[in-house]
Amino acid sequence: MAHAASAKAAERPNIIVVMADDHGQWALGAYGLKYIQTPNLDWLAQNGVLFKNAMSVAPVCSPARASFYTGKMPSQHGVHDFLSEEKEFDANWLKGETLLSEYLQKSGYRTALLGKWHATTDSAIKQRGFDRWLSYDARRAGWQNQYQHEGTVYFSDDGKPLAQTGVQGRYLTEQAIKFMDRDDQRPFYISLNFVEPHFPFAGLPERLVDKYRPIAQKVYRAGDASDLPARMAGNLVPEDHEEKLAQYLAAVSLIDDQIGRLMDALQGRKLLDNTIIIYVADHGLLVGQYGLYGKTNATAPANFYEDTIRIPLIFYGPKRFMRSRQTRFEMVSLIDVHTTVRDFATGGKEKISAYGPGHSLMPLLKGKRQTNWRRYNFAERGNLRMITNGHWKLVRAYQRDEAVAPVDTWYDLASPMKERHATVPPRPALAQKLVGALEKFFKRYETPEHTGRKIWGQPYPNARVKSEMEKEKNADSNKDKDK
Repeated sequence: MAHAASAKAAERPNIIVVMADDHGQWALGAYGLKYIQTPNLDWLAQNGVLFKNAMSVAPVCSPARASFYTGKMPSQHGVHDFLSEEKEFDANWLKGETLLSEYLQKSGYRTALLGKWHATTDSAIKQRGFDRWLSYDARRAGWQNQYQHEGTVYFSDDGKPLAQTGVQGRYLTEQAIKFMDRDDQRPFYISLNFVEPHFPFAGLPERLVDKYRPIAQKVYRAGDASDLPARMAGNLVPEDHEEKLAQYLAAVSLIDDQIGRLMDALQGRKLLDNTIIIYVADHGLLVGQYGLYGKTNATAPANFYEDTIRIPLIFYGPKRFMRSRQTRFEMVSLIDVHTTVRDFATGGKEKISAYGPGHSLMPLLKGKRQTNWRRYNFAERGNLRMITNGHWKLVRAYQRDEAVAPVDTWYDLASPMKERHATVPPRPALAQKLVGALEKFFKRYETPEHTGRKIWGQPYPNARVKSEMEKEKNADSNKDKDK
């Protein structure tokens, strides 16, 4: 094959970013879950670089993915909530933003997006910067069709309608391999986006689900609770919890199967010595933890629980790009992956983002001992913003009336109760340091028209966040009247 010889001689590596959907860091063998079978991902983690403190910047699909593709926070790009494909969701999202795919094309890459897009409301239309586009035709089949793990899924194949029947994850992997095989001398970038392990928790291969039914209750049993109320009845632990959890774990194992197929395809084509493989997720998920199902919007107000914000992050690649068999403990984020991909693509010229908070992970990948890496991770959801140093977590809620002080909620992550209950703040000096770091970060990474502090004036579906806040405000007013 022509590409095998050219890839060997290339100075820039091929890059594959595999992004899972709702895959919490907790649900992977490499991160300590002994009940799950993920041999391929565990092998990548053992022989590559595992990041222990990787977190999402926005634990909802659309804002997280918009942040990955733009390298910016939601308060910069304006996507704060889930985007469906109905017309009421259209608001010209990401207008004027330069996408990662565009940067990569300018760097001489051929680019493909396969699977979930969900950063805007037009998945059926090829987005700028992509040579190959295989996403979903949601307006033809409804937005939920894209999440079918088996059966017939309606795709947009470079803008043309396509119906594909089978196991969706296997089909997407086949398409990734076909893109590798194109007769094209340029290095490739593949954005491979599985919908697993996202809801529905049904329809996964029986050979996988059957392994987890007997042990699901050992992973998370029903009966947990926390201070934060569930947003709706659907966010409570269902009666068939063990079956749903077994399906969720089976979905992760299905992804693991595809990782093995992808690695075999690279090895068989002599491409492993010039390809970077990155495994990551948009955010985590609660599947019984704290008595909840869902992500940040499982509760009202929204949560930033560790199981929601922590994501798996694994790099594997040739020795000239990274030191193998590492575990890194630095605070890193989904946006750092954006900047790192650009750094790989430009031959080391994109170490710190000029437009967002991303830092290239290249020094960490190469095994350098860092003494001045960032000490915090940040996330946001509407008018809520979070900062954590790994021990203490602050969630700050900004009020619609800017004259009213924000409401702070603190969590001591070292508590045996975890995040079931809010705690008193840390000592004043540390509390002031965390508050100051939060304010400084978002002052730099927000724009007047997109800031979450003014979510009330932004377009739908950010208005859905607004409506939730209004309900909470009215409920508080009624409580005051009853006193």
